[in-house]
Amino acid sequence: MNELITNAAKTIFSYCRTRTNSKEEAEDLSQDIFVELLKTKGNFDSEKAFYGFMWAVAGNVYAAWYKKRNKTINSELDENIPDNSIPLVEMLEKESDLRLLYRELGLLTEQYRQVVIQYYFNERKVSDISKSMNISESMVKFLLFKTRKKLKEGMNMKRTKGDLSFNPRRMELGILGKSDYPFWDLRDSLIAQNILLACYNDRCTAEEISIEIGVAVPYLEKELSKLCEKGLLAQKGGKYETNIVIFTKEFLEEADEKTVQNRNNVAEIISKFLGEHLGDIKSVGFHTGFLGDNMLKWQIATIMLMQGYKKYEKSLNIVPPTKYPGIEGFFWGMECYDQSLYPRGYGGAEKSNENGDCFNYHVFEVSGATDVFYLIENQTRTNIVLDIAKGKTADLSENDMSEVAEFIKRGFVRKTGDELSLKFPVYTSEQHKELLSLTDDITTAIAEETREFIKTATDILIQHTPVSMKKEAESMAWVNMFDIIIASLKIMMDNGTLQQIPENIYPTTWIWQC
Repeated sequence: MNELITNAAKTIFSYCRTRTNSKEEAEDLSQDIFVELLKTKGNFDSEKAFYGFMWAVAGNVYAAWYKKRNKTINSELDENIPDNSIPLVEMLEKESDLRLLYRELGLLTEQYRQVVIQYYFNERKVSDISKSMNISESMVKFLLFKTRKKLKEGMNMKRTKGDLSFNPRRMELGILGKSDYPFWDLRDSLIAQNILLACYNDRCTAEEISIEIGVAVPYLEKELSKLCEKGLLAQKGGKYETNIVIFTKEFLEEADEKTVQNRNNVAEIISKFLGEHLGDIKSVGFHTGFLGDNMLKWQIATIMLMQGYKKYEKSLNIVPPTKYPGIEGFFWGMECYDQSLYPRGYGGAEKSNENGDCFNYHVFEVSGATDVFYLIENQTRTNIVLDIAKGKTADLSENDMSEVAEFIKRGFVRKTGDELSLKFPVYTSEQHKELLSLTDDITTAIAEETREFIKTATDILIQHTPVSMKKEAESMAWVNMFDIIIASLKIMMDNGTLQQIPENIYPTTWIWQC
């Protein structure tokens, strides 16, 4: 029993931290929960049974703590429905009561809200409301009664908005798999991101989410529906819970602290290799779209890191899940925060044509490299780029040449006379094989260091994940391996092995030819 409580300590603290205004309050609430857990003499036949009991205790202790902390504001609202419609605002005597009423109306879900607005504010009859909403008159009266009760109870509460209402957190949604990125419409939605964070450690009603993030329910409903449709949020019994693993700030901070040596080891391995074998790399003879040793080092460092990642990933025998509608791949959230040791932004993909030539692009926030996603946004553009790489430009159509003009404008392609060339490296099949052979021992060492990194990160992630997502966290913590790639590049920038990448230079983008 004591061992189970110890193992759950971080999970309980995360639960408390999202419901309190300070670390100190979270520690006090956690302590109260632990005391109640230790009072029990129960024996549990499984870890699942213990966690079910633990969350029940946590919920009860939090409810008592919340009630004790808050003062009651007395405000009366008659529960009887008047025979004749009297505007609700006229029934309130004080301006403070009116503010409370508007606050509580903002917490009502759509059906309750529509009934009360039509009856009290628009002064419509019950029979008219019944027809417009396609429900019985009895249901209209029932909803009015329930709404008045909800409003009265809510107005008598002192509602304390959650931390997310004044200090919203940002989160990136990541994907790794065979599907295109499906979350473009959520990338800039602070409301959607904070809904997922608010519902991560506990199931919440729309009203509870509204209070936690400081947004009225009418503005939440569309976002809630969208998140449920995408499978990122699940609704059960009127409550919502987040349906993806989130790499929270607390997890990232602890993982950063406990994997320092792994990141330093990878950076040292690559720095030493580049210092000793740059001449051997140049002798491979690939033609390149940039000049200078710094850009060459960026290129080879990125290739070795990605190749080490592939070796590690291959050893896992991973099968991308189909948990989300119509999508095959892993999805996760990663919280952004200012105190991070390094910028974690990353984007990358590989896209081939029917001949097997492959366009590789990797963009790291830490490097300052320009994003070339435009070139793989559709297959036609990728095919044109791969044709230019092989010098096959004679058969480009008029539409193709329009795309080429845009490539030139964006700085991806240069035109000298009638000749087109790319501004990033191109490897022939033989050069590709020679480079991979030359770096094989290094990429194997990177893969092994990554394995140790992920082993440590997995143990930490499980401790920071709610019970409903622990199994998924255990099976997908490996996606966090991009952290060791990004962090290693940052370390090499700090030790002088790599310099900042100038604008419109693309050393972390290349082409493998067949």
